[in-house]
Amino acid sequence: MHVRKAVMGFLAAGLVATTGFSTHASFVQAKVETDSLKGFSMERSQWQRKFEKKFSEAVSKNTIGEYSRTMSKRPSLVGSKGNIASLMYAVKELKKAGLNPQIRSYDVYLSTPKNISVTQTAPEKRELNVMEDLPEDAPFKNEIVPGYNAYSPSGTVEGELVYANYGRPEDFEELERQGVSVEGKIVIARYGANFRGVKPDLAAQRGAAGMLIYSDPEDDGYKKGEVYPNGPWRPSDSIQRGSILPIYRYPGDPLTPGAPSLPGQKRLDPKDTENLPTIPTTPISYGEAQYLLKSMKGPLAPKDWQGGLPFDYHLGPGPAKTKLDLDIEYDQQPVNDVIVKIPGTKYPEQSIVIGAHRDTWTYGARDNTSGWSSAMEIARVMGKMYKEGWRPDRTIIIAGWDGEEYGLLGSTEWAEEKRAKLKQHAVAYLNMDGPGGKFFSVQAVPSMRDVIYSVTKEVTEPRNGKSIYEDWVDRSDEEEPTIGKLGSGSDYTAFLQHNGVPSINIRFTTPNGFYHSAYDNTDSVERFIDPNYEHHAAGARLNGILALRLANADVLPIQYSAYAENVEKLLLDMVEKGAPKEVLKGSIEASKEWQEAARDLEEKAASLIQDGVTPAEKKQLEWINKALLKQERDLIQEEGIPSRPWYKHQIWAPGLTTGYAAQPLPALGEALESGDEKSLEQATDWLEASLKHATETAESVTR
Repeated sequence: MHVRKAVMGFLAAGLVATTGFSTHASFVQAKVETDSLKGFSMERSQWQRKFEKKFSEAVSKNTIGEYSRTMSKRPSLVGSKGNIASLMYAVKELKKAGLNPQIRSYDVYLSTPKNISVTQTAPEKRELNVMEDLPEDAPFKNEIVPGYNAYSPSGTVEGELVYANYGRPEDFEELERQGVSVEGKIVIARYGANFRGVKPDLAAQRGAAGMLIYSDPEDDGYKKGEVYPNGPWRPSDSIQRGSILPIYRYPGDPLTPGAPSLPGQKRLDPKDTENLPTIPTTPISYGEAQYLLKSMKGPLAPKDWQGGLPFDYHLGPGPAKTKLDLDIEYDQQPVNDVIVKIPGTKYPEQSIVIGAHRDTWTYGARDNTSGWSSAMEIARVMGKMYKEGWRPDRTIIIAGWDGEEYGLLGSTEWAEEKRAKLKQHAVAYLNMDGPGGKFFSVQAVPSMRDVIYSVTKEVTEPRNGKSIYEDWVDRSDEEEPTIGKLGSGSDYTAFLQHNGVPSINIRFTTPNGFYHSAYDNTDSVERFIDPNYEHHAAGARLNGILALRLANADVLPIQYSAYAENVEKLLLDMVEKGAPKEVLKGSIEASKEWQEAARDLEEKAASLIQDGVTPAEKKQLEWINKALLKQERDLIQEEGIPSRPWYKHQIWAPGLTTGYAAQPLPALGEALESGDEKSLEQATDWLEASLKHATETAESVTR
């Protein structure tokens, strides 16, 4: 079969647009270890369990609540006075725990809103509110920024409105089918379905002059239930802020891709970067959007485009017209990470990194003071254990990242600065973004499957007293719980997809409509999300025990046979949906060879530690652990994905038109979508090479 013909069949099957895949074959339930922990001898397992129990019992929901209430009293937007106040409070508390927090600063290119104005100019004139209607006594009310999208350009634009549903590629294609052009128009789209930064990017490619993004009540407002303050859903004046920096091309400082934003670092001219949005874009509430949408005519919007507002939605253009007048200042400003290290004794150069972003859009009690408060509690308890004589075998790093909300700034700059060390020595990155909620979920690389299953069996689910694992199984549609895939949208991105560090993102979520609004505050968390901070504490226990398990294991509990099975399944799914089998045959065979080599390595490791490691076997153990460290790095191709070379992982990247959701086998998928035979050949060569490198790494210890 001709490659191009096969590719067209593949595209017709719609695979490239699909980010999901069945995990039944690869994410199987871990065997229950009744006596020893995976990666530990029997004797060491007993010792490890003792310290995990001690850690778990010392975690205090009350302390987490105190941290959270204190830090969410005041907005902590990057670059603000409140952000610095929150930083100083965290440093003080970490020092009280006997730790030595260090502040690491980077000078990054930031936007700051000076004036945001949105006016309906036809068929009638109306100035739209760009701020929530907060009570006069709301704390630090004057420090809350109006609704705005970070990295939007300044500018004044006016035009007829066109409604574009969620602003996805298929939505713009539907407009074209309906004969509705967005050229020179202001596009209005609702939040959801993809990363907000994709929406203006796609609109700009089609000639739009500007964009408005609003939260529709069907998605997180009154159509879901009672709105705040009577319930957890978004009220009519609530505005969802957020960055529109195209993190799916690269995150971090847009002027220093791939390099840390330190003094003396060469920077791009803002006019020369392709990673800054090009059309004025700003968010509004559905309470204000209703006046615009109700004034629109033109074709009736498709049935599945109709939202929750009580009238028919029309596509436009017009007769409603809107004027955006955005005055946004750009300059270099510091982002300030805070880093705590608990040094290891046996392998001090190896590290497990726990990270949570500490910046917020407004008060941020949920996003992400919940994560940072829980990470601080991990640090406090480990600091206490350290003072009492406990020492981890490997170094544990706990980091509070700044500037995540603007585009993963602090974590990306730190990971770029530390790239060489992380690539050589980092065991894992554990991300804590919004762990305070009622329902557990996790995204991770497949090699972390068994250790996640094991640790979730050790921590209690506060809602019902079961283990988190049991509750997770009960809520699963399949026989075993699903571990999701890592795309982007949080601070694991630079660790996994730029540096090849195995990553885990644990969350507890309660459905709500507070996201990025001024109603993400202590009151909403304590009444609707996690009233007693019990799930905050559960998140701290899970991440803390994971870190302890990885830090102290004789053999790192990383299972690459599961990873290789997963890759084979992804490739076979591609073939089933029309990808040319003859082109993918080499990669499929390479994935099978990796499975076999990884299983041999895992069996050798288990046999080695079964009865404890003798002094003569210690060197062999070190080589096994080095091989386990290296295999994720083998999946990195330094040239990067051709369309966005900052992303170097051959298995995982965010989707170009989704922004958040994972696109498995990204270089291969994009080459198939393009239909370019040379790109496809390059992508398959790189994937095969990565899989073979991983196989060689595993075999280097077993041969």
